Amino acid sequence: MNSVQENKNELEAAVRYCESAITRAKQTIESMEFRQHAASKAWHEQTGREEALQREVADLKVKQQEMEQTIQLQKDQIAMFQRKMTRLSEVDR
Repeated sequence: MNSVQENKNELEAAVRYCESAITRAKQTIESMEFRQHAASKAWHEQTGREEALQREVADLKVKQQEMEQTIQLQKDQIAMFQRKMTRLSEVDR
């Protein structure tokens, strides 16, 4: 009878050990899922910020090109005005 009780105690101890291992495994899985979710969220936020910055850079490049075209147009108009002024001063002489 004593060995039956010992076997029962050993089996109950093994069950408690397994239950404890299962609990620790579940906690580990939950922790990993939490970290994975946090990392995924951070990645998506970072990606969103990068995409927003890329759009902003593209917009700034377009504005820069428009400004360069405006500057070139103004330079052309100044040069044309200077040519006209030169011609007028030559006519007045």
